[in-house]
Amino acid sequence: MKNANTTVKNNFRVIEGNNRQSADGGELQKLPVMKSIKEMVELTGFSYMHLRNLCLENKIVHIRAGKKYLINYDRFCDYLNGVGQ
Repeated sequence: MKNANTTVKNNFRVIEGNNRQSADGGELQKLPVMKSIKEMVELTGFSYMHLRNLCLENKIVHIRAGKKYLINYDRFCDYLNGVGQ
């Protein structure tokens, strides 16, 4: 990777830098921040059942990983702000 600083933290190599590049030289997109419903309850103050119902009704962007629902944090903020409605 070009233009990336690497450091070692807790025996893991961490790549720092905003410009990630793919193998063909194109720039990669930022990975989405995915939070479990329990994490979202702590961050937002919404109830667990309300967030779960939003997932079941497909009103917010989420994925299922086994039994867990993972909510896209950035798209959830957009949902709260009324973006894309």
